[in-house]
Amino acid sequence: MTKKAFSLIELIFVMVVIGILAAMAIPKFRGLSSNAKVSSELATASTIQSAIEDVHSDWIVSEGTLEWGNGKNEKNLTANGYPKQLGDCPPAFNWILKNSSTIDTKWRCKAKDGKYIYRGPASDPTKGAPENGKGKPDKNDCWVYDPVQGTFALNEECDL
Repeated sequence: MTKKAFSLIELIFVMVVIGILAAMAIPKFRGLSSNAKVSSELATASTIQSAIEDVHSDWIVSEGTLEWGNGKNEKNLTANGYPKQLGDCPPAFNWILKNSSTIDTKWRCKAKDGKYIYRGPASDPTKGAPENGKGKPDKNDCWVYDPVQGTFALNEECDL
């Protein structure tokens, strides 16, 4: 007599093995969304700082008129040659980045005490990443742009 199908015991055994594998795999994928937000925000912050330094270096070597970003000129720079602001708040970065529309929808900004406070996808207070230690943005953090120093830096424990 030849066997043409799986027995009920064999099918139950396969389902148990699949269930065990799924139970081990699901926790591994749970943090992927917040990790993606953190990575995206760090990459954007690096791009912003590079753009600030690019404008400043152009200001150093320019003799007279300087056009930068989206139609901005030397009147939009501080005395130190840094952008007075990075965008119109909102949008967050339309001054400094030429194609900022995708990023601007994910970032919020606010002027405070002569500086500009930014929150991205990971540092959003409601949908941001959970607490993850120093150097990585989470829902308690924000980014601060200082137009005098030309720095765009992560600020732990932000009160925006």
